[in-house]
Amino acid sequence: MTNFQHTKDTHMALAQYHRWYQAYEVEMNDARIANQLDILDPEVEITSGHLGTTKGTDGIGERLLQFKGWRNAHHVQRANVERLNDTTLKLQADIHYQNIRPDESRYSYAITYTTELALQQDGLPKFTVVNIQPTGELGEFEFQDAYADNRGRSFMHYWLYLMETASTHQEAFKELLAPSFKLNLSTSAPVTTWEAFQAWLTTTASSVKDSAHTVKNFSAEQAADGTITVSVDFDWEGLTQAGEKMIAETHHEWVLENNLDERFARMKKMNVTQTVPFQVVK
Repeated sequence: MTNFQHTKDTHMALAQYHRWYQAYEVEMNDARIANQLDILDPEVEITSGHLGTTKGTDGIGERLLQFKGWRNAHHVQRANVERLNDTTLKLQADIHYQNIRPDESRYSYAITYTTELALQQDGLPKFTVVNIQPTGELGEFEFQDAYADNRGRSFMHYWLYLMETASTHQEAFKELLAPSFKLNLSTSAPVTTWEAFQAWLTTTASSVKDSAHTVKNFSAEQAADGTITVSVDFDWEGLTQAGEKMIAETHHEWVLENNLDERFARMKKMNVTQTVPFQVVK
């Protein structure tokens, strides 16, 4: 049986984790620095290789400005989330980091992140501990931008967390929907208004006791107009209100509007196809 709480914990933590990199992968400004501070506990402890340990968020904005003009890409290879106790999540991840500096010097490392996040009464968890340890040089590389991937993944994981807690978090979707949107869902007519979306959420949430989404085949690309296109498959599991197990598999194509100064991108278009229909299984 799926651990439904673990799936929710994973989506919460990864929504924040993929946000961590975004401030470094686009040009810095005050709004983007503010978004970086938003994911951190005020007393966060950050340890970074030979740079040592800092505590608290004072001065982080100024330190981020030293990266102006750098081209950075953070390619996540593996991420694992576990719940340490009722108030804390632990996230460990390995990445391949690519960096080109203004003088055209080039660096690439394998890096391991070991982090803890404090659960909040309302909203996403915040990092309390971030330990960043380079584990080896990767040598020559062809720079591959990672911003669209990290931006798309952070949006996706927050969207899925909200879907899996829709009975209590409907209002939070307003941050993730574009002013004008069209959702071609596999279980209803196209949804184009907040009222229709809210009605669909209410119906969906009332029909299941719990649910979980496993992500497969994710890809994201940034278009010339700044939108991000996402293609992804989900293995879905759920429990009916009577406790019966349900399954489905769906394929999603999304277009995300992307104001770089906002916490998240926003859903503009969604097309969903059921590749395995929603069904009760024994």
